[in-house]
Amino acid sequence: MTKPLLGYWDLRGICEPIRYLLRYKKVDFEEKRYVVGTDEWQKDKFNLGLEFPNLPYYFDGDVKLTQSVAILRYLARKHGLDGKTEEEKRRIQLAEQQILDFRMILRSLVVSDGYESAKDEFIKNLPNHFKLWEKFLGDRKYVAGNEITYVDFQVYEIFDFYRIFHPSTFESFPTLKAFHDRIKNLPEIKQHINSPAFKNWPLFGPMAKFGGGGEPPKHV
Repeated sequence: MTKPLLGYWDLRGICEPIRYLLRYKKVDFEEKRYVVGTDEWQKDKFNLGLEFPNLPYYFDGDVKLTQSVAILRYLARKHGLDGKTEEEKRRIQLAEQQILDFRMILRSLVVSDGYESAKDEFIKNLPNHFKLWEKFLGDRKYVAGNEITYVDFQVYEIFDFYRIFHPSTFESFPTLKAFHDRIKNLPEIKQHINSPAFKNWPLFGPMAKFGGGGEPPKHV
């Protein structure tokens, strides 16, 4: 039987939550990592039978999917990580949209020509975002409640981007730090992070002024 196949660039980007979910559920899968700046992907792009050729892609038997969120939702349904109650599903969907927006504002900053001049003001405003997340999580272990769902991997990943971008991110937000530590220390996730398969850096493509390559910060 053919193993599932995950294809993506050879960087962290938007693919890691998919890997977290697969590792958490102990899925035996293979990877194809495309080197940025080569024509590897262009050679494959229109020869894989994808309806909307893009990275990441995921093959699972007859299923061929692109778009990171579509892949995550497919895997969540398949493995029972998409929430059980209507309230849980609402929280998952809300958190998913919010965390993707939160990622986008960081990416918009680091690819901006005005990155250096805008960075300090951006950091100054971060507590306004984290206060909302602290309140949203409350006393829950995970986003939806006491059971882990796929959105926890998305939220953890973007929180980790912010930790790398600004190391003191969680100093005033113990609930967020506890959540971050809780996901990071799940046995399957911890094993993945400590394995050669985990690529902690770069975070973004080479156009980024931060996280786009070069030597990573020491705290990474």
